[in-house]
Amino acid sequence: MKTMLAVACGAMLAAAAPAPAPARQADTPLAFTTMVKVAVDEAGRPGAVEAMAPLPGPVRDFVEARTRELEFQPAMIDGHARGGVTYVVMGVCAIPDGGQMRMAAEYRNNGPGRAGGVPYPDPPRYPVDALKRGWGADMTIRYTVGEDGSATLDKVDFNGEGQRGKGIFERMAREWVGGMRLLPEEVDGQPVSTPVSMPLELTVGRSGTRAAREMLEAARRSWVDQPECLAAERPSGQAVAAQSPFVVREADAG
Repeated sequence: MKTMLAVACGAMLAAAAPAPAPARQADTPLAFTTMVKVAVDEAGRPGAVEAMAPLPGPVRDFVEARTRELEFQPAMIDGHARGGVTYVVMGVCAIPDGGQMRMAAEYRNNGPGRAGGVPYPDPPRYPVDALKRGWGADMTIRYTVGEDGSATLDKVDFNGEGQRGKGIFERMAREWVGGMRLLPEEVDGQPVSTPVSMPLELTVGRSGTRAAREMLEAARRSWVDQPECLAAERPSGQAVAAQSPFVVREADAG
């Protein structure tokens, strides 16, 4: 799953999370992520495919068609292949081309879903005590999505040594994960639990400073280098990690 970056600027939290850039020039790519509900058969082929977010008709059709091209390894129970339901996050990019838009969509990840088709959660609330002290954190939050759609924190791994305020950030992670409500994956018609890992970087920057501007600009520019935007730039324009029971076959994962 894509790393989530939360930048605290003064007293305001600016979330540079996986979401469309808030503003763009008319000649720059339009990029966003969207969630697709996918029914997978026992052979690992997508059956019913449904884009969960409200999208314009042509965009919805394109995203669903691209999702149908994926191939999965089916879930295995007692040595037998089983079908079920998973939720796929697709990255979409449209490149202006004269009076038209050249579009591409690429697989990002799959696992439990979110109501309303939101592909990623909002960033957690930046801990006030950490903000006052100027403490940031680089961590991986590991949690399990239960059969009822609730989430339970398993572990917080801090990346690098000398992390300050571990207890503060662990409490933040526990509250954040505890407030999640998700759509569980299904195997053979029954909901299943899924372990998920979410990289998270928390950074403090003063509003209006060069460092803060550079952090936000880097997050915005990262969209241009995504596979779907690189694919859309080609002439054809067609071309966070959950331990899902349905794994996309490597040759088709982009």
